[in-house]
Amino acid sequence: MNEKVKLPKFMCDGINDLKVELSIKATESPTEIADFMEKLNHINSEIHSWIYYSTTNQWDLFDALRYGCEAETEPIYYVRFIQNNSHSFLNSSESDGLEISDNEETEYIKTKFTMPEILAIDPRYKAFAVPVEEVDVNEE
Repeated sequence: MNEKVKLPKFMCDGINDLKVELSIKATESPTEIADFMEKLNHINSEIHSWIYYSTTNQWDLFDALRYGCEAETEPIYYVRFIQNNSHSFLNSSESDGLEISDNEETEYIKTKFTMPEILAIDPRYKAFAVPVEEVDVNEE
């Protein structure tokens, strides 16, 4: 295999932070990598849950420690409040803050968000998140 493994961003961040802290190299022995995985497991509950979610995750983590990792691209969403209305999307701008308008993104207006961004604005907005690719092209 010898190629970078795609992992969730929080896993890549945790691996990279701990590698720097412990000066771990990809050439370490399997025993040392197992020790590193155990230390990584104690960083936070999100990492712990991911590691123990499936044995596939554990093997992916092992390969990521040996060959490196890169973050998976996060899905992006519109926050849509009214179905079939082209002016019902959450917009964010530095000058106007948050408002409801169309989904046309510009240099100054953000209309596409990652889930962590949506949750940071207001966790209730998660219920209105729609993957960008699911919005009808005619509505844009």
